[in-house]
Amino acid sequence: MAPIHNLCSQIQNSFLWKFGRIAVPNSTTNRAICQILYEEGFLSGMSSGDETGPYQRGVEVPVTPENVARRKIWLDLKYRNGEPVLKKIRAVSIPSRRVFASVEELQAIAAARRASPLLKGQAVGQVTVLNTPYGIIELKEALKKEVGGEVLCMAA
Repeated sequence: MAPIHNLCSQIQNSFLWKFGRIAVPNSTTNRAICQILYEEGFLSGMSSGDETGPYQRGVEVPVTPENVARRKIWLDLKYRNGEPVLKKIRAVSIPSRRVFASVEELQAIAAARRASPLLKGQAVGQVTVLNTPYGIIELKEALKKEVGGEVLCMAA
């Protein structure tokens, strides 16, 4: 699994420095988390590329042993009136402290109640990303499917 805390800190720091576009390492986990952030409106765009920049629209570059290490996910950061849309993103589960939540704990988080010392309630406009048997999904979708899982990160 890709280091979630690296992705979160890279996105957080890029918003603080008001970058327009950043490149993050390409992995299945990173792509799924970035896709959720894009769908929830925290990012204005997302595309594949390498370290030189994103690939042109409609051009699909095959994965080969020569380019697999250079592949990146390019994220277009979103700002409103000069202020970042994403104020804070933090990794909840890290390799030395994995955090899992049952369906009941996820319901408490969604109701803005503290589920455990490590799991605070979700505020309005906040997104919680989970790793479940259905893949990496957002809290609302996990509650619809009535499934718990590892709490990867929270973004607001």
